[in-house]
Amino acid sequence: MKSILVVGHGSRSKEAFEVFNSMLDNFKSQVEGNVEGCFMEICVPNIPDTIDLMYKNGTRDLVVVPYFLFSGIHIKEDIPKILKEIKVKYTDLKISLAKPIGYNNIIVNILKENAEGELTCI
Repeated sequence: MKSILVVGHGSRSKEAFEVFNSMLDNFKSQVEGNVEGCFMEICVPNIPDTIDLMYKNGTRDLVVVPYFLFSGIHIKEDIPKILKEIKVKYTDLKISLAKPIGYNNIIVNILKENAEGELTCI
């Protein structure tokens, strides 16, 4: 079974956790198949625990989608290292890593909308 794992950074902020879960629920409603979400650090569930659960539920083809803006250290080193360790554990699990959000005109539109919207004076 092909599945998607969306990986967020993780935060101590309750609002960040809620936004991630709202995005994940919306994403799940727009794609077919098994979709789970987890965090790189700070929050639970983490990547290894979530993949363990997905594997036990039949996943053998996994696309890992980072919910990160840029290819920083987590995308270039940390997440691939975790995925390679999991691959040793589950040799029959195909794992692919998607690119982070990066540049997209939709981001420009969001920034423009935010700059023109409700502002907080400092």
